[in-house]
Amino acid sequence: MVKGRQVKERIDSIEETQKISRVMKMIASSRIKKAQQRIEEARPFIRKVEDFIYNLGFCKEILSDRLIDEGEVKNTVLIVGITADRGLCGGYNSNIINLVKQQIKKYESQGKKVMLDIIGTKGKNHFQYAGYKLNKVYEHLSEWPKFMDAREISRDLISRYVVGDVDLVIFCYTKFINTAIHNAKAAQMLPIPIMERMEERLKEDGIETEDGLVCRYLPDFYYEPSLKEIVRSIIPEYIFTKVYGILLTSTASEIGARMTAMQKASDNSDELIKELTKKYHKLRQEEITTEIVEVVSGSENYDR
Repeated sequence: MVKGRQVKERIDSIEETQKISRVMKMIASSRIKKAQQRIEEARPFIRKVEDFIYNLGFCKEILSDRLIDEGEVKNTVLIVGITADRGLCGGYNSNIINLVKQQIKKYESQGKKVMLDIIGTKGKNHFQYAGYKLNKVYEHLSEWPKFMDAREISRDLISRYVVGDVDLVIFCYTKFINTAIHNAKAAQMLPIPIMERMEERLKEDGIETEDGLVCRYLPDFYYEPSLKEIVRSIIPEYIFTKVYGILLTSTASEIGARMTAMQKASDNSDELIKELTKKYHKLRQEEITTEIVEVVSGSENYDR
């Protein structure tokens, strides 16, 4: 039979756990502002690099670059999944893990060879335990990713793509919308799907083209060195910035998910404490009543 003392001990235990969840929520709340600020600071630079690539990319000669999508057959697919290094962030890690598995199944069903890179300790632990072969693992980045981290990852991806080890690179990450909304997303990184994005930009700007191609920079300009060399030097920087942006939005999503999870944990603790407190008072009332009955019965027996 459950006693009031046992219920009280459980209430005390839940209250201690609630203190931890509230502190973690406060920490996440302070960190989310910094994470959002970093995204806002990086966004103009990323946008300008994108604009430069897309504007010059409308020239036909640019499409011959190895890193630009030419519609070649893709036989080996590299999937890069970005998870957190720590847990207690709701469904953040499980959503990415499920998305990675969906992408693996999708390309394997097409007869492609699939390779897997993982960023984050949680993803590494899960896929290793599940028996997946991991080619590259990057850890301790989710707390505070740096631009140099993005350069290291990007250079490795570019080198493997250029030598032909992989034909297609897909990133699975979490896009930050706001503190409550963050969506798991799969995006092609290499080769750069420039034709698809150029068509979107052309439609946005209402530009008529011949053969679907146009250079938005004046052809009378002279470029030193050549236009192709300029773009080829810029394309790696574009990839660096895209990967950096993905790392930033993943970090913000993780912090937002943790803040939401800790808030829900605190709310659930409140509800559970209320229920247990009612139960405790009821049990204490029963125990006191029983003690009174025993005292009265004892005194009656003594009088006799």
